[in-house]
Amino acid sequence: MYYGGSTMKFCNSNLIYFICALAFAVNGIAYAENEEHIKDLTKGDPYYYTSDQAITDHDGQKLLVGQGRPKTTHSSIPHLPVYSGYMNTNYTYRFVNVVEQTMTMIGEGKHGLWRVQDNGTIREYRKKDAKGLKQGDDIFANANLSTIESDYSSYLPEESWDGYKHPHQQVTEDGRLNFIDLPLHHPKYKGKYDDHVAIDLPHFYCTMSANQYPYARKAVDYAFSQPAASQVGPLGKRAGLDVNELYTKVLRVDLFPDARAWINVGGEDESTVDWQAVDISKTNAEFYLIERPFFNEPYLFITAVFDNPDNQDFQYVRPHGPYYEHVKSKGHEVKTETTFEPRFHLENGEVAAAKGLPVYGVHHPNRAAFGGGGACPLKGGDWSNYPKTTGAAGWPTNYEEITPLCDGVLVDIKFFANLDGKDWDDPHKYLANAGQGSEEVTYTLQPGEYGVFTDPYNKERGVKNPHAEDLDGEVKLKYPTVQKPVTPVQ
Repeated sequence: MYYGGSTMKFCNSNLIYFICALAFAVNGIAYAENEEHIKDLTKGDPYYYTSDQAITDHDGQKLLVGQGRPKTTHSSIPHLPVYSGYMNTNYTYRFVNVVEQTMTMIGEGKHGLWRVQDNGTIREYRKKDAKGLKQGDDIFANANLSTIESDYSSYLPEESWDGYKHPHQQVTEDGRLNFIDLPLHHPKYKGKYDDHVAIDLPHFYCTMSANQYPYARKAVDYAFSQPAASQVGPLGKRAGLDVNELYTKVLRVDLFPDARAWINVGGEDESTVDWQAVDISKTNAEFYLIERPFFNEPYLFITAVFDNPDNQDFQYVRPHGPYYEHVKSKGHEVKTETTFEPRFHLENGEVAAAKGLPVYGVHHPNRAAFGGGGACPLKGGDWSNYPKTTGAAGWPTNYEEITPLCDGVLVDIKFFANLDGKDWDDPHKYLANAGQGSEEVTYTLQPGEYGVFTDPYNKERGVKNPHAEDLDGEVKLKYPTVQKPVTPVQ
């Protein structure tokens, strides 16, 4: 879990120097004008692979693909855009590619994750120059609803870093609230989450990009706009990944066949580490590429949600506060005790608990180079003023008692997603009749007798080809079904 990315405006604000040092170290150098071209490797043309092709009026293929630059295949299936991008933290790079509506993200192996769990609330920050509520005002009072709706927001993109407020900045000098925490069933959300499943699972996350992820923006924005995006699975919902005010963009991804999640099972003493592969056929797992504002700036994170069908190790809801009361009122059965080291099923057949480490991350042996830090925060909650010991592992909506287990879980950054939401093992996907729009397709061809044996060996023996046919210029094939061709959302 490694943060990165910054601006000079951010560093001149009240946020601590460490965050700035970390952010600049992640980015390396400022984005110079002469580097603009590598923010979009297609140079504004995601169909660049046809840029040197043109069908003329004299080309018979114009009957199939039209004149000019071809936009489809011979079978009338649309060409699909290609995007490439990359992102990094601490000079460790991940590459994102979109080809044939398949997104891949490939980076380094065994990347450390931190555990966080949302507490069923959304932190809303006061907008610039808005009056806001007074300290002590009832967030559920009807008289305050219009102020909450107009003066507060979970994300203030136009304010950049200044939109975030540290925990100690909650109350202004004149007694106004810079932020408020609203449970999911608050009237501001107009019932959107009233019947949401209980948020009883943590997720294990790590930063993938700098803020704004400029060199991956084209590819990632495209991926997030396709049908597969925002499709959150049952575990993801129990981790709250479908709460749009917190997770602004979500794309479920799958591990490549040779990629794994790993847990540190420890060894003979606390200094001994040993990571073993998780068996995700027995410990259920879902993986996501997500965007979530951090210090009110958008970052990309990879995250994993786990749950065991045979125990409740990962499950928890704090038995306190309005969200818990709401969960009880809906009749949800929830576990109210924390399991600090949840167990995982391993590919070696064993069951073992994940052992966190006291260091920031095993790939960071010298955090002093960043001006401070180096230790795992060892508690959940708002990152805020890390590396001070009061800093925590994530966001202000996280439970403090769900500790990060720093690098107790690793994951190979080797993921893919089918952006149309359908896997290639579907026998009806990519059939050649998709572009024709009908189950029956007529094929035109040169008429004549095909397949007659002429080799002397076969002629002398009088052997005839059982597959020979006299074709009259048309062949009709009837397909078992017809699906729409795979097409992009522009």
